[in-house]
Amino acid sequence: MTKYEGLTPEERTKYEGLTPEERARITDIQDSLIERFVEHKEAIEEGQEVRAKELEAEINELQHEKENVTRWAAVGSA
Repeated sequence: MTKYEGLTPEERTKYEGLTPEERARITDIQDSLIERFVEHKEAIEEGQEVRAKELEAEINELQHEKENVTRWAAVGSA
């Protein structure tokens, strides 16, 4: 399996310029996002509206951080 297997062509281009540390951080963020999405689904199913809102905020924060990592990597390689 290659390090870019399963990614769209756009994602491959976006991540090719990242350092190993940046790619590792993106992986950590993606893992956290998966966990939060599962927790969010469970909170919704259990009627825990407050917890669901908290998780939505965490998800948004993680997505923003992921965008920042890739954005700064693009700026650094320019």
